[in-house]
Amino acid sequence: MSTISNIHVDVPNAPDLVLDLLAAYGEALPGLVLRRAGALLGHREATTSVAITRLLSEGKIRRMARGLYALNQTGLSMADELNAWRREATVEVPWSGGWVAVHDAAVHRSDKTAWRRHQLALSLRGFAILDHGLHLRPDNRRGGVAAERAKLHALGLSPHARVSSLSDLGIPNKALARQLWDLDALDLHYRSLLKGLNDHLKGLHRLPIEQALRESLLLGRTAMVTLIRDPMLPRELMSSSSRTGLIEAVHRYKREGHQLWTQWLFAATEHP
Repeated sequence: MSTISNIHVDVPNAPDLVLDLLAAYGEALPGLVLRRAGALLGHREATTSVAITRLLSEGKIRRMARGLYALNQTGLSMADELNAWRREATVEVPWSGGWVAVHDAAVHRSDKTAWRRHQLALSLRGFAILDHGLHLRPDNRRGGVAAERAKLHALGLSPHARVSSLSDLGIPNKALARQLWDLDALDLHYRSLLKGLNDHLKGLHRLPIEQALRESLLLGRTAMVTLIRDPMLPRELMSSSSRTGLIEAVHRYKREGHQLWTQWLFAATEHP
């Protein structure tokens, strides 16, 4: 882990980097460009080549021509969900005080891979644990429980879990439910990221190109992951001002970073 503009960032592994670049660029890219991009983040060319082969075998990317790769749109429900914050930030509905509940006490833990996907689905959709086997989130997204159930299952929620609506938790549990998220920590993290993005953007174009590319990818990726995992709590629980400000900053930062990467990618393609 390293720090950029006082924000801790993680370097993605080679497979995640390849997926990130293909998703951000939106078109097919040569393997040579992907390997050079990997080198900017410290991955050996052989490591990135192995990652490309693995992603091909898993069906996450496809070969468009010799040495040319693109995202495979088939079965990319996870990738689609990871971009959902952009849409869902504008489709919240007024909160009536109800909850979406997931009861998973009957879900087997023996299949570790399936269990991790199950837990990741709950995390990405902003659920928190109220009691053993009972996860909650406010019912403040368009489509209600039916839409939430569909999204959870698309992300890998176990078919043995039950997704339902809760409208009356009772006074003690209602008070506990409202405290499941560390609101102060969330707000502080969003404000810190907002400041870090704005500070870094001011000097981005004065950095050496390779440093600018590396730092813009890592810092932008960190902000995106934060928004992806944003529980989208209703205003009755948490003010949306810090999240709104962060979303706007991410859009600005992404535009500048994308411009840098596009210029570099074109140069790398034209001068192999």
